[in-house]
Amino acid sequence: MKAIIIEDEELSAHRLQKMVEQHTAVEIKSIFYSVNSALKWLKENECPDLFFLDIQLGDGTGFDLLDSLESYPQVIFTTAFDKYVLEVFKYNSVDYLLKPIKSDELVQAIEKIKKVRGHNDLDSMIGSLKSSFKSPFKKKFLVKIGLKYQSIPVDEIAYFYSESSTTFIKTRSGESTIADHSLDEIQKMVDPDQFFRINRHMIVCDEQITSIDSYFNNRLILSLNPTYSEYVIVSREKVRGFKDWLDR
Repeated sequence: MKAIIIEDEELSAHRLQKMVEQHTAVEIKSIFYSVNSALKWLKENECPDLFFLDIQLGDGTGFDLLDSLESYPQVIFTTAFDKYVLEVFKYNSVDYLLKPIKSDELVQAIEKIKKVRGHNDLDSMIGSLKSSFKSPFKKKFLVKIGLKYQSIPVDEIAYFYSESSTTFIKTRSGESTIADHSLDEIQKMVDPDQFFRINRHMIVCDEQITSIDSYFNNRLILSLNPTYSEYVIVSREKVRGFKDWLDR
């Protein structure tokens, strides 16, 4: 079997590739870090037998990729979502791997997809999964300021950042407030067309990026509006996905 990996975390993608090559007979043809880059390749190359497909990508979702294709092969979703969401996968009989991926679970998933399964059945299962999984992105974040609560529309947010284990919201007007969610949680709540996780400590809005410059060690440095107190660095493993996100 031939496969491709679509995963926006470079380290996770290469870890999965190494695991596949060590424990299965599947050949990894290529790795992609965004929906856009995978679509470009698929338009010019023969479709492989299998996708290892992350759900939440920097420039969209795994479902966006499948929706853009006339047909697709077997799919094993890779996800870091919680057990509640995973029940939806089980209910729809779609294969998935929970991050961090374990070698024995990878082998079991490969064995499952070797069983003959009609393409129409696969379309039906993924369609059902998508309708069950997909939910609207947050439009507002409720925050507490002193003794009062305030609702901040997402359209007024410039970026999210974390400092000393605390997550903050920076509004376009320059105000900072503490958020009740971690960056990992927020990343799943906001529209990936509008926001991108550039490193472990920051999620930025595309409209608030004022400049992009090269930085040492193959990274990028951004200027934001409002400005941030420290250097805003796109981590090396995020650079490819970030560029594709801006070039969509």
